[in-house]
Amino acid sequence: MHGTPLNFGIALTWTTLVVALATSACALLWGQGKPALERPTRILYGLQVGGLVTLALWLARLFMTHDFRYAYVANYSSKAMEARYVFASFWGGQEGTFLLWALWSTLLAALLFRVRSRIAPTAIFFANWAPIFLLLILTVSSPFRLLAKAALDGNGLNPLLQDPWMTIHPPTLFLGYSSLILPFALALSTLVHRDEAAWIKSTPPFVLLSTVILGTGFTMGGLWAYKVLGWGGFWGWDPVENASLVPWLFNVALLHGLLVQRATGALGRTTLFLGITSYLFVLYGSFLTRSGVLADFSVHSFVDLGLSGYLLAFLGAFGIVGYGMWALRSSAFARPNVQLAAWSREFALWLGMLVFCLMAVLTMAGTSAPLLSKLFTGTAGNVQTAYYNAVNGPLGLLICLLVAIGPMVRWRQDAPGKLLRQAAPSLVFGAAAMLTAYLFGMHKPITLALIFGAGFALLSNLTITLKAAQRGLPYAAGYVSHLGLAVMIVGVLSYSTFGKDKQVALPKGQTVEAIGFKLRYDGVLPQPNGKDKLSIAVTGEGRSYEARPVLYFSEFNQGVMRNPHVERYWSHDVYISPIELRRPGEGGPGGDSDGPTLAKGESGTASGMPVTFEDFEREGTMGDPNGFTVRARVRVGSGASAVVVKPGIRILPKYGVTKLPADLPGGGSITLGTVNPNAGTAQILITGVAGAGAAAPAPEVLAVEISTKPLIGLVWVGMGILLFGAALGIRRRLVLQARAQPAAAPVPVRVAAAP
Repeated sequence: MHGTPLNFGIALTWTTLVVALATSACALLWGQGKPALERPTRILYGLQVGGLVTLALWLARLFMTHDFRYAYVANYSSKAMEARYVFASFWGGQEGTFLLWALWSTLLAALLFRVRSRIAPTAIFFANWAPIFLLLILTVSSPFRLLAKAALDGNGLNPLLQDPWMTIHPPTLFLGYSSLILPFALALSTLVHRDEAAWIKSTPPFVLLSTVILGTGFTMGGLWAYKVLGWGGFWGWDPVENASLVPWLFNVALLHGLLVQRATGALGRTTLFLGITSYLFVLYGSFLTRSGVLADFSVHSFVDLGLSGYLLAFLGAFGIVGYGMWALRSSAFARPNVQLAAWSREFALWLGMLVFCLMAVLTMAGTSAPLLSKLFTGTAGNVQTAYYNAVNGPLGLLICLLVAIGPMVRWRQDAPGKLLRQAAPSLVFGAAAMLTAYLFGMHKPITLALIFGAGFALLSNLTITLKAAQRGLPYAAGYVSHLGLAVMIVGVLSYSTFGKDKQVALPKGQTVEAIGFKLRYDGVLPQPNGKDKLSIAVTGEGRSYEARPVLYFSEFNQGVMRNPHVERYWSHDVYISPIELRRPGEGGPGGDSDGPTLAKGESGTASGMPVTFEDFEREGTMGDPNGFTVRARVRVGSGASAVVVKPGIRILPKYGVTKLPADLPGGGSITLGTVNPNAGTAQILITGVAGAGAAAPAPEVLAVEISTKPLIGLVWVGMGILLFGAALGIRRRLVLQARAQPAAAPVPVRVAAAP
């Protein structure tokens, strides 16, 4: 408590760290064949869980009671916020997310106590490394740090994060990140004990669990971006998005490798390598987005809190131990005599595993471009989204073809002629889908090839799903996931190819037609929370409704915030996103006001007031995903009464240009019209001040972008089916494990022994 020598949160953090270290020591000895230490391990682990749960509840209490004596609470919440967003502020900053990560890692690793295998105790030892490192970071950067003087109110949470998705998306995503510690720990324990059978038996349910949770997490993120951010898409290849996708891809590759290993005995070293790699890329992605190295290239990137060294140590320790043990001990799992027949299911699964790995590597290479270019050239540079589309498009086609062919071929060996006859109906369906898409306007070769592959995979997996489901739906788990992937790809291709969009200006009270819709802007609907809505009457496609997108100026971000209106039809969405609201007298973006255009150092008159344009001030770099701001330093008035103000414009690649007005002391405001930073000129517009010769104010005009998103619902439906199939796989694995006999007790091994 404040004013006493004991800070409860910090003291409990240190205590929990000590308990976690003791837990790991006992688990290690238990795994070395000392069963007497099983009970102490369980007791200490329970205390560790209790400590982390108490820390989480204590931090939640500090937020909900607005205890602004604590810096973290003051930085990420305020009294004006809704209670649900105050609670969500728990994970609004780095310190809270590290605590959440430690809690989830500990709770998930508790599942290893239920694994009936001799590799389980040692796996608990390795899994507990994650909360130990995270608790160590929390002792350095604590959410329980007290301010020298309590704040009267907090800064509040970024308005972009004050959305219902904020309450569930980050916890789900971090649950997915945390779940990948389980395959990592089981891989290292398998290397210690050299028990391949235990690895094959114990690991698949946890790999499937990670697939479901992490996939759900980034799907939520896509929905959030689509419904709230207003740029019309759901995946922008942002570093934080990629940091969740890449481990998931490696994890899916591991899943397919385990299927081959279980059936043939091959790929033992490969699956262990992938189990280690999946979690290491969680750590690497966290380093990229939380160390500040990508602050200029990611709209999600956290501010650097001086934790780069700790995050690198976290990654380095896990990487050295993980890959070191794999290099020293994995040779025992090599099966050089096992060959994968060319026309076999295991060969298709192996190819699929390789393609997933290649997608992950190339995606992370693009994400790391700023770091790599800085390292080798001295200048940080970023790749464009076209890079990701170019490399993942052909790989996605390979995945579609393998997903279509793989389930139709047998294990060990199959005849090519028989496969062709079996695949003929699906091939015809794929060709028909491609021809239909071409007739509707899809002409790019790669998209036509992808629609063929998706159609091929759709029918082949639907046919096999119906057959396998006769034994019970869990037997069709993998085919259901393949079916979902095909549906999702059809949705992505349709939405990106057949959609229409148009930017229009809507003078208040006037009807304007665009892409088959009639729109009439009726004015602003003020909201108690300051997030004003806009009333737009829309008529088209047999429906009339009032669209209410959101447009308001945020003092927190010093910019205009936008939320779209999404109107759902059975076959598509109509997406209305506000761009800019020009009120009477503000002039348009093309400089149609009578404000002077001045070069640096020049003076003129705007609305009867003397103005001097002194210089530009730039914030950020043009092309940065998180925006680029240009401000003009303008002196208004003359003599001792002159004031300097800084109106500006903010350019966001996905949102367009936002004007940043500056208030004048005597009333009114100053904005920028036409701006040319390269030529060093800016148009100065003054509104709200009566000036000689002022032009009549222009009418209130709302600029919006209206677009259609054909079949975008298939994206969400397809991903849901994919994850449902993985969940069915978990159920089937658990049923099979329940029927198995318990494994032998742990036996002593020398951890450091050479192979």
